[in-house]
Amino acid sequence: MDAPERTTSHETARDRYTEANYDVAAHIGDKLMNLMRTPENQARIQSILDPIVSHIINRIFPYILLSAILFLILFILTIGTFFMVMRTPTLPTSFIS
Repeated sequence: MDAPERTTSHETARDRYTEANYDVAAHIGDKLMNLMRTPENQARIQSILDPIVSHIINRIFPYILLSAILFLILFILTIGTFFMVMRTPTLPTSFIS
């Protein structure tokens, strides 16, 4: 039979500290979420994030456009290759060795 596991006072203290830290973190998180839900703070955050997001989109847009054009060219070439392969007559099996 297995011996029952013993918990030391050090382990229980660590568990209590972990639980207390979790409670504090959850409490702070709740307070921050309530603070962020106010319309005044949402407007502040939006005024900060809007220029950042628009700058990132303006910097990335040429690469997105280039990727879309390359994808379209690749798709057209793939369709063209598919039709060329399908239109090629098949060889009789006696010629293949």
